[in-house]
Amino acid sequence: MAGCTKIICILLFIALCDAQKFNIADPIAEALNPKGFRIILKDDGYSFVGFRVNINNDFSSGPSEGQFKKDMVRPKKGYWTYVNRDAKLNIGDTIYYWMFIKKNNEQDFFNDFSYTVTQFVNENSAPATPNSKDQLETRLDTLDPTCTVSKTIVQGKAHVCQGALIFNEDFDNANFVQWAPLIQIPGEPDFPFNAYIPDQTLSIQDGSLAITPVLTESMHEEDFIYHSTLDLDTRCTGKAQTSECRVEAVGAQILPPVITGKITTRYSFAFTFGRVEVRAKLPYGRWLLPEINLEPLDFAYGPNYESGLMRIAFVRGNPFFAKRLYGGPVLAHSEPFRSELLQQKLGTDNWYKDFHNYTLIWKPDGIELLVDNEKYGVVDPGAGFSEKAQKHNMDQFDWSWNRGTIMAPFDKLFYLTLGLRVGGINDFDDGVDNKPWGNKESKAMLNFWHAKETWFPSWSGSALKIDSVKVYAL
Repeated sequence: MAGCTKIICILLFIALCDAQKFNIADPIAEALNPKGFRIILKDDGYSFVGFRVNINNDFSSGPSEGQFKKDMVRPKKGYWTYVNRDAKLNIGDTIYYWMFIKKNNEQDFFNDFSYTVTQFVNENSAPATPNSKDQLETRLDTLDPTCTVSKTIVQGKAHVCQGALIFNEDFDNANFVQWAPLIQIPGEPDFPFNAYIPDQTLSIQDGSLAITPVLTESMHEEDFIYHSTLDLDTRCTGKAQTSECRVEAVGAQILPPVITGKITTRYSFAFTFGRVEVRAKLPYGRWLLPEINLEPLDFAYGPNYESGLMRIAFVRGNPFFAKRLYGGPVLAHSEPFRSELLQQKLGTDNWYKDFHNYTLIWKPDGIELLVDNEKYGVVDPGAGFSEKAQKHNMDQFDWSWNRGTIMAPFDKLFYLTLGLRVGGINDFDDGVDNKPWGNKESKAMLNFWHAKETWFPSWSGSALKIDSVKVYAL
């Protein structure tokens, strides 16, 4: 234990001589922009937490004071958060750390924690683009002479070879190493009736990811959504000090009545052009919506759908709609342009009954959609998507998309998202299937909740299940 202070050495000796006395929640480490790091530990009645940190130097020789240290005697808002603003980090650096924790009259030592930097975040944990060019790409592959370079672009790589498997997820364990969960309350432009919180909504079942909706009141007390505040606090991945992180029930404006899950590769994997294959069993249940999408890493062409979204597989969960599969680009929040470019496949049976293989091929000159290796749609940009927008008098898109290629806004980096959404104001037309809310009503979410007995009984098979996700270079 060379290098530790006298008091820490004594505490470590006591802790290491005994078996572990209590468990802790998994801590979270993040690399901050423009420099520094943050380690977050959820409180569980602790009276002391000591952090010891090394950068690119593990503690294999035994616990020591490390390069950076912080001792804390009280949490803030339910979390112990160590913030360092001095460490200079690059993509690929590893943060090694251990903690000494006191709880009641017991103390324990927790070691072997590490985090390899794949992304930088701002103070609210939202992704940030580092200013330093060295931080953007520090690991470039040397060119294999047998490699034919693909048109696919992968963030952090100088090139990829044609046909290479550039992303692979089989969900064989629950570590979610390549994924980050969303913890936020989604808002515009679709205003769904759910919050994204991973607790009780994300799990691995028989080798597949399961994303399951749960009622908010089942995680809190009855009538919680009418009179309380949903505060995601420091866990929130949305924009700090906005309704993405904190909402209060006021009158008819209730809290989201449903909690679901959503995970993304925003921090670990983004690419431009490629073949995406997802084996999934879509959710069954009225007003449920699967989110198997590609979303823009940076909103280079504007907010929301101005920067595009690509649906790999989309089927509304109501039996009324369940034979209609959609895939392709979404470029507007409202109809008719919202759905104009989506391709449709009418199934012989409801799509949610079995696993299917859904494929989206994203090329520099178009998009192809397949299901179970059968092509069912092609999206041709023609002279550019801006020309298509002009037909619907959406001139605000014309200037921004004309700055890019004919595929703009689909010529930038996108990342994978897997999630489950409920209701909202843009994906279900008014008056269909006895829909209990109107898209322009101020009480849309309240009216949806008041009709709970008409939709909740249908949610018995409501989980979205993902068996695998693979991305290949063109």
